[in-house]
Amino acid sequence: MGHRRLLERLQSPVVAFPLSLVAALATCLALESATGSLETAAMVAITVFCIGLWILTPIPPAYTGVLGIGLLAVVFSPAAALTGFQQPATWLIGFGLLMGEATRRSGLAICAGHRLAAVTLSSASKASPLQAYRRLLLALALGAHALALFIPSSLVRVLILAPVLIEIGSRFDSREAQAGLFLGPLLASFYGSSGILTADLANIIVVEFGQSIAGHRIGWAEWAVQLYPIMGLARVLLVVGIVYLLFRPPTGQTASAIAFDGGEHTAGSAERRMGAFLLVGALVWATDFVHGFHPVVGAVAVVALAFLPGIGVVDFETVGTETDFSILFFIAAVFAIGDGLAETGFTDTAAESLLALAPMDAPLPIMLAFVFLCTLLLAVSMEGLAIASVFTPILISYTEAAGLPLEPVLLTETMALTTFFFPYQSAVLVVILAQGVVDAGELIKALILCSLATIVFLLPLQLALFGLVY
Repeated sequence: MGHRRLLERLQSPVVAFPLSLVAALATCLALESATGSLETAAMVAITVFCIGLWILTPIPPAYTGVLGIGLLAVVFSPAAALTGFQQPATWLIGFGLLMGEATRRSGLAICAGHRLAAVTLSSASKASPLQAYRRLLLALALGAHALALFIPSSLVRVLILAPVLIEIGSRFDSREAQAGLFLGPLLASFYGSSGILTADLANIIVVEFGQSIAGHRIGWAEWAVQLYPIMGLARVLLVVGIVYLLFRPPTGQTASAIAFDGGEHTAGSAERRMGAFLLVGALVWATDFVHGFHPVVGAVAVVALAFLPGIGVVDFETVGTETDFSILFFIAAVFAIGDGLAETGFTDTAAESLLALAPMDAPLPIMLAFVFLCTLLLAVSMEGLAIASVFTPILISYTEAAGLPLEPVLLTETMALTTFFFPYQSAVLVVILAQGVVDAGELIKALILCSLATIVFLLPLQLALFGLVY
């Protein structure tokens, strides 16, 4: 209780703002004295100020992004402040929000959830609630993971899936079954996103920095070939197994509460069209090794079709009043800060310090394990997207100085960025907790077990694979 009161006090604006400001000013004075570069010191001070507000969250992260952009414009230049809006990844996220809203409004999400449940529950499983629960848990988890192929934001997927999963779980009398059917698919979609480039915002940010700073582009298909088998599909199955062990309904539950009728939600014209539009986007992403288009092209194609008058399923007038685009200011600030740290030379200096701690001349898997550990330690105190923005430029400089192949290093970083232990580490987990289906203790227990299982069972396999490939 004492820790909770302390956290609430730190998150208060009257404490968080002065604390972040003092930390920023102290950093600026210390760096200016150590390096003699006021420009570098000012850039890092702005970064520390924004990170402090992003960690303590006295105001929404998007508003902190606006403050960061304003500070960059005043201290440096408007061009430097607005560079984040020039990144294709920023607009991939924006179009992803529109894709998610169109999927929800078309009825495709609800329809797909109920059709999947009806197909999964055979007459045999309906007679056994525990067997029905197992089948539904696996099918819904795989379905939620498949949605990651079409919606480039874990947060948007949670907002789409949560009401569907809550409604399906209500068919069970057992509270354990309701919690498992809610948490299992959402964690499967969240943890399995590291295996698909366009499935998580952190992936997109890391790849964008790799191209803008190091001139190295990782294709969608190339990413999937290297990460998906272990950190995609295998990780999803591991998460499902853990959730099943944590949330198992009693065997005495009545079967009448889980009856599903496949005709409850028959796909209409709008649902079928939206499904076809999403397939177009997935096709563009999966064939990037042929045409070389940025993933934003696939998202633009889906949005253009979904909003096309006479053919689409939604219009801008209705969506514009409800879709929250404020996250774009957060993402734009993230990119502007990352580019600014690279331009001022801070990332090179930080990389040299990191290089001094690294196990030199060690095999590649050991070096990658070091990268994973550094990212994981940062994730304890920083939100995942903030880590991607601040640490990736440093990591790129470190990789070049150490003579390591950049691709496995960036892929290893993204694996750590989806290995969380507490809800505050990601906005996605905060939204999951806010639904009220599971309490904080249950969510933390599931996160710890899923993350530890990933580290113990899957990470060694993935690093060994990198060692063979590179």
